[in-house]
Amino acid sequence: HLQRNGVKNMVVANRTLERALEVANNFGAKAVLLSDIPEQLVYADIVITSTASQLPILGKGAVERALKKRKHRPIYMVDIAVPRDIEPEVGNLSDVYLYSVDDLEQVIDENMRSRQSAAEEAEQLVELGAINMMRSLRALDAVGTLKAYREKAERIKDFELERALKQLANGQTPEQVIQYFAKALTNKLIHSPSIQLKKASAEGRTEMMAWAQELFELSDQDINKNN
Repeated sequence: HLQRNGVKNMVVANRTLERALEVANNFGAKAVLLSDIPEQLVYADIVITSTASQLPILGKGAVERALKKRKHRPIYMVDIAVPRDIEPEVGNLSDVYLYSVDDLEQVIDENMRSRQSAAEEAEQLVELGAINMMRSLRALDAVGTLKAYREKAERIKDFELERALKQLANGQTPEQVIQYFAKALTNKLIHSPSIQLKKASAEGRTEMMAWAQELFELSDQDINKNN
């Protein structure tokens, strides 16, 4: 993940050089011993620790010395070990941004809550859009043809709405789902009228074109603009 995002010159540290080389070779990284970490800190912009040590392997003093040599360029540290690999006091240094497992869990929880809220909002928007469309159709005269068309539109709406909700459940962003839902619904609703109008035009049935213009409330300007 770090390599895909442009991170270069990675270093892997371990208690044994053999184990460090085993991991480092998978990522084209440099292998060092844990005892070499204080020297390597001078060159590190990001530090990620995860060992089984029962005591911290990186203390405040070592980090302070590294910062001095770095002319106080900031270091981002992520400690995902339990118990912690980095002394908590390191987080008090002004040029260090230290994140622990507790911090990461809080970020994950916040992201999950935000995602759930956005998904619920998108679901409501999709539902509201479908309801408004169906209200518009119900306002039309309930003659046989209009009732049949309204039922067809209901089926299309139900199909696309179910697919949109599945996309939300699968993790797609609410913006993507709403855009796809709107596009798919529009395309399906105008598909049959479009086919019939093209057929009527090919057959020279100009009266049908005039009816369509009146039915869809299209002005001559609207039509000329798209010719």
